[in-house]
Amino acid sequence: MAIDEWLLKQHQSGYLPTLRFYTWSPSAISLGYHQRKYPEDWQSLTWKGEEIDLVRRPTGGRAVLHYGDLTYAVVTSGLSGSRIEAYKKICEFLIQGWQNLGVE
Repeated sequence: MAIDEWLLKQHQSGYLPTLRFYTWSPSAISLGYHQRKYPEDWQSLTWKGEEIDLVRRPTGGRAVLHYGDLTYAVVTSGLSGSRIEAYKKICEFLIQGWQNLGVE
């Protein structure tokens, strides 16, 4: 999450938009920026003998469990419309990119 925050600061100071893909190792639960309440026992969760990290995203939303998934971050500005409309534009961009690479 520190990299995402750094990318945002870079963009705010004039750098171009960024699309970043990454995976999670070890497993983690990412908490939304404003999510302050979660079960206390999440502090000591384990999976296959390894601790599950708790990290806070620089964006909103609720807790997400990450285990070997591919995650992406988009750092951009200037998208008009609501959050849902912006999300749809980003999804269309991602779908087109995957299709251009031959991924259905």
